[in-house]
Amino acid sequence: MLFKFALRNVLRNKKRSILTAISILVAAFIITITEGWANGAIGSYINNFVVYQTSHVRVMTDEYHRRERFIPVDEVIYNSSRLIKKIKKIKGVSSVKERIRFGIMLGNGEKTEHALGMGIDLNNNRFKLNKKILKQKVKKLSEDGIYIGRSLARRIGVKVGDKLLLAAKTSRGGLNGIKLKVAGIFSMGVMVMDKKVFFISLKNARRLLKLKNKATEIYVFADHHSMSDEIKKKISGILSSGVIALTFKEQIKNFYDYLVLIQKIIVFVEAIILFLASFIVINTMMMAIFERLREIGTLKAMGMTDRQLFFNFTLEGGIIGAAGGIIGVILAGILLVILSKTGIDFSDAVKDIDFPIEYVIHPSASFMTFVVTFLMSILIPAFAAMIPARYAKKLMPSEALRKI
Repeated sequence: MLFKFALRNVLRNKKRSILTAISILVAAFIITITEGWANGAIGSYINNFVVYQTSHVRVMTDEYHRRERFIPVDEVIYNSSRLIKKIKKIKGVSSVKERIRFGIMLGNGEKTEHALGMGIDLNNNRFKLNKKILKQKVKKLSEDGIYIGRSLARRIGVKVGDKLLLAAKTSRGGLNGIKLKVAGIFSMGVMVMDKKVFFISLKNARRLLKLKNKATEIYVFADHHSMSDEIKKKISGILSSGVIALTFKEQIKNFYDYLVLIQKIIVFVEAIILFLASFIVINTMMMAIFERLREIGTLKAMGMTDRQLFFNFTLEGGIIGAAGGIIGVILAGILLVILSKTGIDFSDAVKDIDFPIEYVIHPSASFMTFVVTFLMSILIPAFAAMIPARYAKKLMPSEALRKI
C-alpha cells in the first residue's frame, strides 16, 4: 500500500518528477560509462602485462631479476624441463611457457635499430602469433623464420622474404650469429611490441645464444589472476637455491598499486556525482512536503505513524531514482556494448609509451557494472530523500495544519 501511495505522489507533479529523474538518468549514464571504461582499460593493462611481460608467476634466477634491465642471457635455470613438468602438475596452472629474451642491434644495410628478441614456441604461445601476421592466413609458423613487429620492420626497411643476420652476445660471453629469413610481419595491437620486438623459435634462440637446453625465464599462467599468490607459494617450495618466483603484482608493484588507487578514486568520484545529482531529489522532496503540509497533518491525525511517513518520502526518492537510473543504465549499456566491440583508437596518445598497452581500448560491458549502478541510482536518491523525510516525520499534526 505504501508503494502505491508513494508512486501516486510521484505522479502528482509529473514535470517536476521527470526533471528530477533526468538528473539521476544523466548521473547514472556518466557513472556506467566511466565504470565500464575504467574496468576495460585497467583490465586490459593488467592482462597485457601478464601476457607480454610478467605472466601470473615468473620463474628466474635471483641474479637475473637483479640485472633484468640488461637482459642477461648468462643467467640460466638448470634442469628447466624437469622443473616445468613439476609446475604443470600444480592445481590452477593453465600453461607453462619458456621464453628467452635478448637485446640486439637489428639492422638491414645502413638502417639499424635496437630490438628485443624473443625465443618462444612459435606455434603454441600466449601471443597468438599466427593470428597477428599481416596479409597472411597462417595455420603453422615456420620454426626457421623470424617474425618482426610492423613498426620495427618499417624502420629498418625489411619485408617478407628478406634475410637478416642476427649477431648477439652468447651466454658464454662470446659473439655468435645466425641468418634467418623474414617469414612474417605482425601487429600485436600493442605499440611497444610492434616497435621493438621480433620472435624466433626456442631452437634458434638457443643456437644463437649457445644455451643448449637451458632456460632464462619460465612463464607460468594461472586459470585466474586471483590464484597467483597461491601458485607462487607452491612453486617456491620446489625451486632450487638461487631461483625465485614472482607474481605479476610483485613485478609491477608500483604500477599495480597505482591502478588499484585509480579504481578507488573513480568509485569515490562516481558516488559524489550521484550524490550531487541527488540534491535535486532533496529539493523536490522539500517542495513536496511544503505543498502537502495539510495532507501530512491529516494523515498523521488519521493514524499514519512517523515511521510510515518517513518511509513514504524515502520511497518516493527511490522511485524517482529507479526511473532515471534504469533508463540511464540502459542507454549507457547500449553504448558500452558497441564500444566494447569496436574500441577506440589511442595510437597517437600511446605511441611513445614503453608499457605493453593496447592502442585500441575496449570498454567493459559488464552486467555487474549495470546492476551496481542501478542499485546506486535507487539507494543514494532514497538516502538523500531521508533528509526532507525526517523533517516531515517530526511535524506534529497540529503544527502541520497551522502552517497552511
